[in-house]
Amino acid sequence: MSGSPFTLEYIVDGNPVGRPLVLLNSLEYPGWPPAEFCRFAGERGFCVYAIRRPGFGNNVPLADAAHQADIVEAFLEREMLHGAVVVCTGTSNPVGFRLAFETSAISLLVFSCCMFNYDAMADIRPDWLARSLRQALTSDTGARLTLMGLDSSWAVFSPRWVHENLAKGSAGDLDYIRANDALLLEALEDLYYNLEPPTFQFELAQTLNPDPVLEDGLFRNVRALAFSGIETPPSWQDGIGAETGRLGLPLVFLPSGDYFAMYQSAGAFLDGIQGHLP
Repeated sequence: MSGSPFTLEYIVDGNPVGRPLVLLNSLEYPGWPPAEFCRFAGERGFCVYAIRRPGFGNNVPLADAAHQADIVEAFLEREMLHGAVVVCTGTSNPVGFRLAFETSAISLLVFSCCMFNYDAMADIRPDWLARSLRQALTSDTGARLTLMGLDSSWAVFSPRWVHENLAKGSAGDLDYIRANDALLLEALEDLYYNLEPPTFQFELAQTLNPDPVLEDGLFRNVRALAFSGIETPPSWQDGIGAETGRLGLPLVFLPSGDYFAMYQSAGAFLDGIQGHLP
C-alpha cells in the first residue's frame, strides 16, 4: 500500500463487472482459487479478488491481525471495491473479525472453516500433527522446530503428504486435493520456500488460542455468515454451532469437504452467499 512497507499479492478472475468477492488466504491453503470456482463465481455475478496476505508469497510478514485488517480495508478503498463480499478461511478469519466494524465497503463478511473460540485441538488428526502444533505454540524455538519437521516431511515423503494426512477424514477434501494437484503444489512451494517461523507461529496462535475480540453477540448486528463442511468431525461441528450461536452468526453446512469445503462445494457456497446478500 502507498507509503507502507506492506503489500498484498492478488489475482482477479470471474465477471469483470460483477460484485467483488474478496478471498483472504490461509496457512492451510495459501494458494489461488481453482478456475472452476472462479467460473462458478462469474456465472453468479461475482468478480473474484484472491489475496495473499502479509507473510505469504513475496509479501513482508506482519504478525498483527488488526494491522492486516487495516491493510485489507485500504486495498478495498484503493480499488473502489464497494459492496464487496469478503471471505475469510482458516487462519485468515481473525483478520475478518477485525474488519467487521472497520469499513462500509463490505456488504457481507463470510467466515469459512472457522473455529472462533472453540478449542479444537482434541479434534486435530493425526495425533502427531496436533503434538507438532502444540509445540509450535510454546515458543519461537518450538515454531522453528515444527516448521523444520514439516519441511522435512515435504522433502522425504511428498509436498502433499501433510495435507493428505490432514484430509484423511474427509472424502471431499481428498477429492479436492487430487483434482487440483498443480494448484496445491504451487501453494505448498510457497510455504516451503517463503514461510518464516514467526509468521507460522502467528497464524497458528491467532487461530488456536482464544480471541478476546469474540465477545457474546459480536455479529448480531453485522451482516455476516459462517460456513463449515459436513465432513468436519461431529464434535467440531457442535463446537462451531455453539460458537456461532453465542456470537449471533447464521451457520451453513456445505455438502462436501472439511478444510476445503468452500472450494469442494463451490456451487452451494456461492449460492449460500447470494442468499444472504442485501
